Amino acid sequence: MGQPARRLELAGILPPAMARTFGARGSGGVLATGLEALDHALGGGFPRGAITEILSAPGHDGDWLALRAMLAANGACAVLDHDGSFHPPGAAARGLDLARLLVVRETRRKQALWALERMAREPGLAVVLASLPGLTDTMLRRLQLAAESSGQVLLLMQSGDARASWGALRVRVRGEPGEGARRLLLEVLRTRGGRLPHPVRIEIDDDFTGAVRASAVLSHAAADAQPRKLA
Repeated sequence: MGQPARRLELAGILPPAMARTFGARGSGGVLATGLEALDHALGGGFPRGAITEILSAPGHDGDWLALRAMLAANGACAVLDHDGSFHPPGAAARGLDLARLLVVRETRRKQALWALERMAREPGLAVVLASLPGLTDTMLRRLQLAAESSGQVLLLMQSGDARASWGALRVRVRGEPGEGARRLLLEVLRTRGGRLPHPVRIEIDDDFTGAVRASAVLSHAAADAQPRKLA
């Protein structure tokens, strides 16, 4: 999995066998994760036909949330791996079927942006994940229109200081110290309805599976009391 992008036959981005077996399922509405506290915070789940922005320091826990979306999707998923950080065997260890995963590796920025927009327009993909720093307002608008046309969940990993936004959902993920488990604090900064629910703390087994051990809804005051530095 994860061949370099060879201009990639992106006219029909999915290999025919994958498209037949794992076509995108449904459009509109939300993609629920199956974790009650998390889905409540997300307004039911990840919005389809829209951008979800995951704000997280590089290498710090936003990947767990993105993988949760791909695991929940009943369809083909794709990753634009611009910096070589995506590790398919790690995703497989956490339960993702690599037979329904397409990885496009492209380090050149212009070509990576072109590939991402093409992927975002592909109706056969249920979820697309990308981390591409420095997206301008114009670029984000083009990606939003592409996601609207395909009905997919488009996940953009961004650094915590990202300002330009076209996301229907914006979530900040911060790690917290813990013994024998990873603890994540998820705060919704924007939703389609404008409602800002209470933050959620999720405790994850500190092993390859990343299984959820516990989750809890916090008050805003409790979340604000947490250290702002990522663990």
